Amino acid sequence: MWLAVDIIGTRHTGEVFIHSAAGERVARRLKRCASELGLDRAGEAVVRAVVEATLDGRSIPAVDGLNVETHQIDAADGTPVGLILWVGTRKPDPRPTYNAWVLDMTAKTTRTSGDDPGMIGDGRQAGEERHVQHLFTWLNPEDAFSMVGGYYDALTGDDGDLIQSYWSLRPGGEEYVHMWSSCRLRVTDEGEQRHLYGLTLKIEHRELEANISSLIRFSNATLLLVEARDKIPLTTIGRLAPLGENRITQVMEQVNLDELTRTDGQTPSDQKLEINGERFIASTFALHSAREKHGDPVAIILLVEEDAVPAPV
Repeated sequence: MWLAVDIIGTRHTGEVFIHSAAGERVARRLKRCASELGLDRAGEAVVRAVVEATLDGRSIPAVDGLNVETHQIDAADGTPVGLILWVGTRKPDPRPTYNAWVLDMTAKTTRTSGDDPGMIGDGRQAGEERHVQHLFTWLNPEDAFSMVGGYYDALTGDDGDLIQSYWSLRPGGEEYVHMWSSCRLRVTDEGEQRHLYGLTLKIEHRELEANISSLIRFSNATLLLVEARDKIPLTTIGRLAPLGENRITQVMEQVNLDELTRTDGQTPSDQKLEINGERFIASTFALHSAREKHGDPVAIILLVEEDAVPAPV
């Protein structure tokens, strides 16, 4: 099978760290998962030897009957992120799709490289720097919790921390693209610089919940999810989606997200706003999750004013 090695994790821990295998998540040290991958002690030793030789820049001796193929994926800034390898007695199967990316926590931008940077669906080219909000343009709304939680972990974590998440995008509202990503936090300059280096595997299928999207679909509303601390738009779904940068800016200028940090237990009331001259009722509330200690996404539900149901007296 194809194995993907987390290069940064391997160098940080001093042990070969397997990112994924046969197109599925692993996220464990080789010695902890070798038997589950079908490797006996000799097979584990061969894989470790191939990884160590490749990362050290040494040549791998040819062995009769053994097919070895390696492919390294670097981040756009040149940092080695993933080593994809095949070690087996037969020719390799088609290789799974892997991308590498780097997120600059100060500039709040991402750059993608690897097999298919375009699968994100935001029109980016390999190595092109984009604001992090572009990464979430077509995000499945149910994944907002884990993505925002990981973002806050990166703001507060230590060098070498592992952050991981399943997530799905629906570019253009068409077919879903499913992914599993794990990334390593690198903290330099006495904590002043924080970068996330990630390796993303495209997976064939995952079960999706549809609680938020179903609610919006049946209410004829538009939902805007926002990361509250830095006011980063995550995704939009519903009647007017995608809202686009101009309309999102208009909403953000009129909605007071600071009220959502109140601790008095009161929910901010609905408010009226305008988008391109059209009047809306905006209901804004925090979506609490297991990562509440770091922060949560905020939901802004937009209804055309004439479609809004009057509140009961």
